[in-house]
Amino acid sequence: MSAPVNIIRLSAKSSSDQAHWQAIRELCCRTGNNGAPIPRLRWPLFAKLWIEPYEKLIPDWTFAALVDGKVIGYLTGCPQSRRFRWRRLTMCRFPLVFELAMGRHLSDRSLLGFVVRSLPAELAIRRRFSTATRRTIENSLPAHLHINVDAEFRSAGIGRQLIEAYLASLREQAVPGVHLYCGPAPLEFYRRMGFRELGNIDFNGARIFALAMNLIIL
Repeated sequence: MSAPVNIIRLSAKSSSDQAHWQAIRELCCRTGNNGAPIPRLRWPLFAKLWIEPYEKLIPDWTFAALVDGKVIGYLTGCPQSRRFRWRRLTMCRFPLVFELAMGRHLSDRSLLGFVVRSLPAELAIRRRFSTATRRTIENSLPAHLHINVDAEFRSAGIGRQLIEAYLASLREQAVPGVHLYCGPAPLEFYRRMGFRELGNIDFNGARIFALAMNLIIL
């Protein structure tokens, strides 16, 4: 990759950032199936589930990697996960359920099963981990992140640059630690970044890892 990478922090205000948000939605859908695309019919709902809450509630905690002005990677993050979850539930999830009840987004009936499985998945994953792990996350590791990079630009240091920008912002706000959940594929990448494993579970036949990084040593 010869063109320079520009890491930017987004907002919800500028017209240029609106274009970046749309590109992030599309990239999320192109990488949402363990790095591969999800079925095209599900793109609008998938982006609504996984990108819209960050755009709507905490847009300035999302970072994008640009090459020649094109979004080739992004990181959606949150410094206080518990508060974010409640706001997402009331301001994003409940309205979505109402829209679904009114028949919106369901041009194909198979989408209903997809949404029913997707909405509780994150909560179900968290609850599978031990009480000690959940307590550690809630008390010491309040921030979280999700990251995706276009397949063409992987293994080029893009993910590292995005995470470093995010961690620097967390440290500026004195956030004590960050956590994430992932499958086996990116595990070594996160370990190289300095994340440690808190535990792992089996979820519907897939191995899910809880990873953590302390940012402030008390």
